[in-house]
Amino acid sequence: MKSKILLLVLILMISLAYAAEKKVDDSMSLAQISAAIHIPVSKLIEYLELPHLVNIHLQLSKLERNDAELQKAITRYEDNENNFHLGIMLVGMFTVFISLLLVALIISQLRHIDKTKKVRSSHNLPSVLHPESITSEDNDIIAAITATLYLYELELEENDRLLLTWKRTPLSMWKAANYIPMNEIDPSRRK
Repeated sequence: MKSKILLLVLILMISLAYAAEKKVDDSMSLAQISAAIHIPVSKLIEYLELPHLVNIHLQLSKLERNDAELQKAITRYEDNENNFHLGIMLVGMFTVFISLLLVALIISQLRHIDKTKKVRSSHNLPSVLHPESITSEDNDIIAAITATLYLYELELEENDRLLLTWKRTPLSMWKAANYIPMNEIDPSRRK
């Protein structure tokens, strides 16, 4: 019951805080008015039709503006506030999508980097090898090269099958605590 009352009091205080509007008048400066009603100073200057290089710490009455003009500027800002937010959102989305398109273009062009045409020249190789021109030394060299290639391929296959992750094994809490129960050391203590 107490928690429900506490929750209701909390909701009531929050709603009162949101409902309470700060009173603004022409005795406040532009910076104070801006902070009180959460309107950017530049928009406040624009809607009050003041020069852009105005001192924001001067009182509104010294800037020759009254409460009616201030309220009119506030309502104009509130009418256009959604448009400001929409504009900021659209610029942000446009920036993100253009960046993504640029990244996609760069990634799609990566496959073309360092691609050189490799053409085999067939005129360097003999067209036909005659079996009678192969000697026993050549057979030994061919056998050595073939064995080397075979062993290299086996090594590559073995490296491909190599497990590169650690496997977890079940861990006893006794071993983790670095404590061994006495019945594991002295079998006479076992029941």
